[in-house]
Amino acid sequence: MTDTDVLTSVREHAVRSWQLFTHSAGLHALVSDWRSGVTPDGSPRLTVEVVGPDAAQALHRFSAEYMLILGQPGDQRPHFDVDVPGRTVLVWRHKGVWVELWHPETITQRPSRPEPGPAAAQGLLTALGGRLPFTRNRSPKETTTA
Repeated sequence: MTDTDVLTSVREHAVRSWQLFTHSAGLHALVSDWRSGVTPDGSPRLTVEVVGPDAAQALHRFSAEYMLILGQPGDQRPHFDVDVPGRTVLVWRHKGVWVELWHPETITQRPSRPEPGPAAAQGLLTALGGRLPFTRNRSPKETTTA
């Protein structure tokens, strides 16, 4: 297999995996503009930006939920790479080719789980009638005799 054939095979594998995952998960993030290059150590690399309204969520869920089929010597499971500032990059190695799916980090992204603040605590107190629940242990005290 030539280098071009390997790159084509790896790209098709990544595209099929992404499409299968996003379709089954009901997500609308897309990848389309694949670029090839080399890493600093000379290994081949394919990179693509994930775009769409749920790009960040899709990339994180893909890394956590989708089981890529990798079986070649030297393959590496997906992991996040934090070397490029301003980007969230999911990277794995397949057939000697590094594959990168990424999206830009922006300050407009909402956190996945909001932090509870004083207003949330106030709402809890109001819902409980102004006091927190307190339960008593009504079982008889155990005493030891000597």
